[in-house]
Amino acid sequence: MNNYNLPSDRQIIEDKLRLLREHFPTFANKSADDLEDLLRYEDLFQAHIDGLEQVQLTRTLEYELRVENESLAEINLTAEPELKKMRDKVAELQAVAGSLTTRLYELVQEHVDMQKPYSPQTLIQRMHDEAKQLDDKSNAVLDEFRNRDDKIGMAECDDFVKQYKQLRKAHHSLDARHQLAAAAHKSGKLVGVPTMDR
Repeated sequence: MNNYNLPSDRQIIEDKLRLLREHFPTFANKSADDLEDLLRYEDLFQAHIDGLEQVQLTRTLEYELRVENESLAEINLTAEPELKKMRDKVAELQAVAGSLTTRLYELVQEHVDMQKPYSPQTLIQRMHDEAKQLDDKSNAVLDEFRNRDDKIGMAECDDFVKQYKQLRKAHHSLDARHQLAAAAHKSGKLVGVPTMDR
């Protein structure tokens, strides 16, 4: 009787009509002739679809999104020259900052190098070396005095004793200061010049 192969079971038809009313309420209220006209005439079908609230809402949202995207694109395009200038300026400032950082490291290294001769380690070693030189010199003076073959007068003896006492006194004073400084440095009470780590 119909060309649409409708099911003969009334329950199936009722379920399909219920789904039609839920999902497509505008079609549910149409008569069979109206539905056949919609299927037959494409313009009528398109006009009916275009009149649906969901379709109109979707098209309105689509239009608003397109307008907003065009507006954002226009803003981005107008800002592009300014952004390029800013990027160039940032690149220039980064180059300057890089060269200044390099110069800072060089200056810090120069400062550290200048301080090295005055570091506790260097000064302690210098005291040790000077004390050793004084010890060697006093021993040389003693050996020279002992190995003299000629007669030694009282004045020469006094000169030797005076010179030898001065050398030994200077040696012991410097050696004592060296020992104290080395112990203080070893215990951490005497800090050194910082080294530069990169």
